[in-house]
Amino acid sequence: MSLERGRIWKRIEIVGDIAVIPIPFDFEMNELRAYADEVMGKTKVKSVWGRKRDVSGIYRLPTYVHLAGENRSDTIYREHGCSYYLDLRKVFFSEKLSYEHKRIAEKVRPGERVANLFSGFGPISILAYKLRKPAVVYSIDINPYAYYFMMVNVELNSAYGVIPMYGDAFVRLNQLEPLDRIISPLPERDREAYELSMSRLKPGGHLHLFAEVEANRDEDPVSKAMASFPGAVEGRVVRSVNPGKYHVILDIRKNT
Repeated sequence: MSLERGRIWKRIEIVGDIAVIPIPFDFEMNELRAYADEVMGKTKVKSVWGRKRDVSGIYRLPTYVHLAGENRSDTIYREHGCSYYLDLRKVFFSEKLSYEHKRIAEKVRPGERVANLFSGFGPISILAYKLRKPAVVYSIDINPYAYYFMMVNVELNSAYGVIPMYGDAFVRLNQLEPLDRIISPLPERDREAYELSMSRLKPGGHLHLFAEVEANRDEDPVSKAMASFPGAVEGRVVRSVNPGKYHVILDIRKNT
């Protein structure tokens, strides 16, 4: 386990006062708990959780296992100057998306009308409003816990131009006025999100689409994704989820 411990330590996430460590496929629970105690001793966290490599269900939540410290999974997480109250076991969270949160937020323009689909606890919605002052950000999620935390986080950050909306993102999007910008961070539903979003954008509007792409070794996943979604002007790989499968973020412009 010693080599595995060194590898795991590099991948630890500190979320507020909680440490999250990846659970290897091949592990002994007693060894993992001993490692969690080591994390408690070397950091100021109050709780340690293990996260399995599964993501399932309509809310895209992995399985968490309590390993050490306080048996709670809610905390205050800080990112790019904003504070977010969240529960790791009840809303989707990935520290790896922090860069994309800021990159997308900075593209929003003052006065725009924006919809953020599958918005979770609200990191993109709230940061975009705080940085760029759009007229409104409709922040939509079907997870009732995400809706609750989103409302709390609007208050925490005084982001009163963010409007939390509970329900199916596609149904809610159809109920809104034409928009200047739409954000869709759910790669597994990229095609549906693209088709509906392009119909709801104003001419000249922008879509930030997370797409799931399968690519061989001799293929560029970004080029393949851009070719699949007309109007794409920029793209980058967010992460590799499996050999030959990638999550790519595309910036797409509606020309007419």
